[in-house]
Amino acid sequence: MTQPGATAAHDPSAHDPSESTAANQAGRAEHAGRLVDHLFAHGSATRAELAGATGLGRTAVSGLVARLIEAGVLVEPGGDHARHGRLRLGIADRLLLTAGVAGDDAVATLSELDGTETARYEEPVAIADDDPRPASAAPLDALAVVVDRAIAQAEREGHDIADVTLLVQGAVVGAPALAIGDATLGLEPLDVVAALRARSDRLAGIEPDLVVPPTLRTTASARAASEAGDGTGHLDEVVLHISGDAQVSAAIVIRGEPYSGAHGLAGTFGHLPIVPNGIRCECGQRGCLATVAAPDVVLAKAELQDFELTYGRKAAIAELEGRIADSEDRARWAWLDAALWIGRALQVVVPAIDPDVVIVGGWWAPLVADIDASFRDNRPTVGNGALNAIPRLTAGRPGDDLGLEGARRQARDGLRSVLASAVA
Repeated sequence: MTQPGATAAHDPSAHDPSESTAANQAGRAEHAGRLVDHLFAHGSATRAELAGATGLGRTAVSGLVARLIEAGVLVEPGGDHARHGRLRLGIADRLLLTAGVAGDDAVATLSELDGTETARYEEPVAIADDDPRPASAAPLDALAVVVDRAIAQAEREGHDIADVTLLVQGAVVGAPALAIGDATLGLEPLDVVAALRARSDRLAGIEPDLVVPPTLRTTASARAASEAGDGTGHLDEVVLHISGDAQVSAAIVIRGEPYSGAHGLAGTFGHLPIVPNGIRCECGQRGCLATVAAPDVVLAKAELQDFELTYGRKAAIAELEGRIADSEDRARWAWLDAALWIGRALQVVVPAIDPDVVIVGGWWAPLVADIDASFRDNRPTVGNGALNAIPRLTAGRPGDDLGLEGARRQARDGLRSVLASAVA
């Protein structure tokens, strides 16, 4: 029994009002997120349609709508005289800008909030042999060109930008976010947003009006998010996505959410020191998977370096794929050697994270059977080989080298969080 003058805080069984408040705020934000999701997908809706689509009661929807209108998240054309009119997001006319460097080109796209792409710009990455600047300079120059073009297009059409997402091949670490271990931009930490801002007056000009600051994401996580949310049954699973287009990379997605680890380094697949007494990698370690499976290594073993110099990385990989399909000896040998080490790397990674599925993307996708054979070659035999059967390895979808679709999904998730939090 509580003594006179004592406070409930001293009683472990007493209810903490702050916990109740936090729970209520979280609940309102989750419900508001459902409304925002519906409007992302459908553009506009009445209160009754929102109630039916989200499963929330009409009273709850009316209360949330009132809060969201007051916060400027929703707008209702006609104001107070149109209580049964169609509601829209306040940023409904804004666009998503997504950009990165894939292979030989910088790419920037504009898309509507539902992910529909409306414009795309590409610029070759021109690297001069006598350029004294860092290796990252030419890719960043090309990236600034396409970002400028995209922003200019949006301005001509009278649209503001809601979100800018920049994709990199390496890992993303720290705050502010830095790219590290990127085969295109360099292995050393690089503030890509700052470097691009310095090259693009247009980007610097629109930053104050963005809903969220420019975001740096990994191509691997974007591609994994795209695969996990494409309706093929991966959304509720733990997914490991691996590929080897621009470099050997991987990402982990846990039930639809990218997992980057405590320091942003989860999924740095290419720099697993997997080869005993192997050669020294650019990162400083010996025997990294990248030293035996990176695209430039495989192309060199297949004697396609000159082809790449003449026609570019993307064309060289396409040529390699064709030669492998035709069972050309040198190409097939170069690939099987890489597949051997990819499989061995999976033998280390899979027990550590225990994924439901390993999705093999990029140009590796059609060759998933070779990786799978290497992986299954050294699996546990306990339980009559039950562990040998898991996880399943499956081929990812072709195309989308940068993971643009997944990056847009990630951008919408970020916007959803910000908009829904207005009711908390």
